[in-house]
Amino acid sequence: MEQPPVRRDGLQIDEHRGFQEKFWKAERIAWVCFGVIILLALLGVTGSGGLRARMKLAFDEGFVEVPRFSRWEASDSLTALLPPGTAGHSLSVGSDFFRTFQVEDIDPPPRSSEGSSGAIVYHFQADAGQPLALTMHLRSQNPGIVKYQVSVNGGPAQTARTIVWP
Repeated sequence: MEQPPVRRDGLQIDEHRGFQEKFWKAERIAWVCFGVIILLALLGVTGSGGLRARMKLAFDEGFVEVPRFSRWEASDSLTALLPPGTAGHSLSVGSDFFRTFQVEDIDPPPRSSEGSSGAIVYHFQADAGQPLALTMHLRSQNPGIVKYQVSVNGGPAQTARTIVWP
């Protein structure tokens, strides 16, 4: 059996130093990549919650919170808070939304719904002087980017964009 040569530091180890240094460099690059992935997950880019996972659309008469990032075939929600006022409220969601998302449940259930000019309008009954908090439970059906319009009580619509990860 042949003995490995003695190195300058006095160790008698047979190693491929060039390969080892390349491997260490690849490990460091992988650590940085994993750190970036963890940071993106904490920000909510993976669609499982996080600081930037949801988008809030402010209207004169309340706000609507939609998912900014979602996961394909995973449960998600659209929430709205409409201030006290008249006894009736409405939420209009563009038809592009329904090409990607399936509405599984709406809490509280709408009094009625109707299709009008590329959107579905949900009408809700609320006690006068009471705010209305509603939640639409959703499930995405297709991965991709979907842009849709949302409006409250017949006011001007705002554009929302959701990225659905595969």
